[in-house]
Amino acid sequence: MVILVVALMLLGSAGFLIHLRQSTIENAEENTVGVARLLDETLTRTLGTTDMLLRRMAEIARAHHHGRLTDAQERDQLADLQASLPERGSIVVIDSKGDTIASLIPSPIGTTVNLSDRPWFKAHVEGTEMVIAPMVFARYSNNLIFTVSRRVSDDQGNFIGVVACGIHATYFTNFYNSLVLGQGGVIAAAGPDGLILRQPNPELYVGKSFQNGLFLSALKEKPTGTVLGPSPLDGIERINAYRKLKDFNIVVVAGMSLDEVLAPWWSTVGALCLAMLLAGTAVAGLALMAFRGIGREQAILAGLEQRVRERTEEAEHRAEEARLANESKTRFLAAASHDLRQPLQAAGMFAEVLSSRITEPSTVAVVDKLRRSIEATNSLLGSLLDVSALEAGKITPNLSTFRLMPLLAALVDQIEPEATARGLSIGAVPTDARIVSDPVLLERLLRNLLVNAVRYTETGGVLIGCRHRGDHVAIQVWDTGIGIPASKVAKIFDDFTRIDRPGMAADSRGLGLGLGVVRRMAGLLNHSLEVRTLANRGSCFGVVVPRG
Repeated sequence: MVILVVALMLLGSAGFLIHLRQSTIENAEENTVGVARLLDETLTRTLGTTDMLLRRMAEIARAHHHGRLTDAQERDQLADLQASLPERGSIVVIDSKGDTIASLIPSPIGTTVNLSDRPWFKAHVEGTEMVIAPMVFARYSNNLIFTVSRRVSDDQGNFIGVVACGIHATYFTNFYNSLVLGQGGVIAAAGPDGLILRQPNPELYVGKSFQNGLFLSALKEKPTGTVLGPSPLDGIERINAYRKLKDFNIVVVAGMSLDEVLAPWWSTVGALCLAMLLAGTAVAGLALMAFRGIGREQAILAGLEQRVRERTEEAEHRAEEARLANESKTRFLAAASHDLRQPLQAAGMFAEVLSSRITEPSTVAVVDKLRRSIEATNSLLGSLLDVSALEAGKITPNLSTFRLMPLLAALVDQIEPEATARGLSIGAVPTDARIVSDPVLLERLLRNLLVNAVRYTETGGVLIGCRHRGDHVAIQVWDTGIGIPASKVAKIFDDFTRIDRPGMAADSRGLGLGLGVVRRMAGLLNHSLEVRTLANRGSCFGVVVPRG
């Protein structure tokens, strides 16, 4: 009887573990398929919109070549199109020799940059109309980019140059950070010539490609699917979902590390083995004691089995509830971060295009209000999603040591158009400080402080700088705004706390989440916050970070 019980326990446990392992892998496959679909949609929209803008720029370059546009007119239209890019990037115009003849970014070497050695330029010389080139380090900014380019021909069809757009890898870093793929998870996209994006650590995979081996054989069978096996790039065994973009010769992949996916399963195996050992010991003890009182031992065994069943059912019920809640939150964050933002970004782009084509003053005013409304809605949605992601614990700081001044200068450049529109001055105090923080999260935190300062300042200006405090640096934002009443200072970092000034426009008011997001990000980074204010005189918000 003891042997039979042990055999049954082993067979039942083995069957349970096999079923649990298969279910775990299937759930991971569903997750990677969803991420691959989202990456497909995002990249398709990005490439489609970028190609549309490049077609327009090619027409402008052709008109300039034939003398129908001046240099200034070409540069103005280049600026308008670059501002309409769906992601951060830059457009350049290149002549038939490979020399850059129009760009909004100054040359880093002080002379004309020649790009004739780029493979995509050579492809255009040979007659290719449109090229999506792999990741490279840009010669203008040294940023990691992938290039979308179009051939430019004159009115007789002769090759006269190329228009190209370098799209920064930063956007896809933020996209990757919003996903839940684990430490070993990856997203990637590749064309025939190599990788156009790969996260994380894209700089390690410049010049590499994955369209061989594992994925090549799978793509021959069908354009979408899942494969399990080692990555050709880093050798890590992953559960991968792949999709071939419908409109472009690009394959996207989302993968999760098999070891990470099965880690909870292995924990269950260990726990079950320990339980089996304990149960086997108990059964053997009961068998030895059966000679003294089989009836008593049977009653004890029945009670023990009942308690084990009840606790197992309770544990499984709670585990199922936790799993469903976590999956629901994960799907919400992933879908909302992109599926909700993409339509707003497209609406903003269309509003910009509409604004550039309308000259009637009354209609221009309406389009301007539309644009501000879209920007306000996007800002409100961003705040809500930031709060959700921070509350869910889906954001992990990536601390590094870096120079503070480039971050401050970039923030001022981003906020300056809004400040100028309000008649305010904005600037950054130069500093050579180096700090230790997460540059992405710190930038978002400081941007919220600057946006709040501009929003609540009617005259004067906003200034950002830092003060040294021993082994720390206090990054401070000063403004000459309306200040904060003493009764509200203690609650200013609470959610949904707003200070409405008289006459404030409806589209200028937020939900009162900006400083709540600042508080959560500062807590995540282990940075302390400080505030000083005088009613009707201005405020000073600061965040204290370690020096590098």
